[in-house]
Amino acid sequence: MRASPGAGRKPSAGFTLIELLVVVALIAITTSFAVPSFQSFLERARTDAATAEVAGLFSLARSEAIRRNAPVTICRATTATSTVCAQDAQADWGGRWILFQDTDNDQIRAATEEIIRVRDAGNAGLALSLAAPVQAIQITSRGFLSAGNALAFHVAASGSDRLARNVCVSQSGRVDQRTATCS
Repeated sequence: MRASPGAGRKPSAGFTLIELLVVVALIAITTSFAVPSFQSFLERARTDAATAEVAGLFSLARSEAIRRNAPVTICRATTATSTVCAQDAQADWGGRWILFQDTDNDQIRAATEEIIRVRDAGNAGLALSLAAPVQAIQITSRGFLSAGNALAFHVAASGSDRLARNVCVSQSGRVDQRTATCS
């Protein structure tokens, strides 16, 4: 008995070109829906992280002022690597910050005044601004803002307020994060 040709062969395994093109097209369609959603997720995560960092720095400044029984000042640095406070009032606080114990109470860091923390400029795609320009922010030894008004920081992706967050610091030094504007 003779076997017919091909009777003992297994069918060939693999994909046809048509099947491969269908799979690639489905992946492309799925990706076109997922990428914008993922970009929005990343933008929200960056904004939330920067908001939490700012709120944390104010909480740290307040607790250190109370613990040390001395004023703590937050100022903008003159450059991205400097530990010298800028001498002009600005609303844009997106650069480097310096938190220091202000022993002489002048809101300008002297070489002998201890640096508590330095906040380096965050993500280049984020804007961090105050409602009104200020040169420095001082927390008194009792944990209150030395300025007469509360502060309102606005954190947003550059060019978009869609996912913006606000950090509100009350006159009593309490810190709050919210999507609504500070009152």
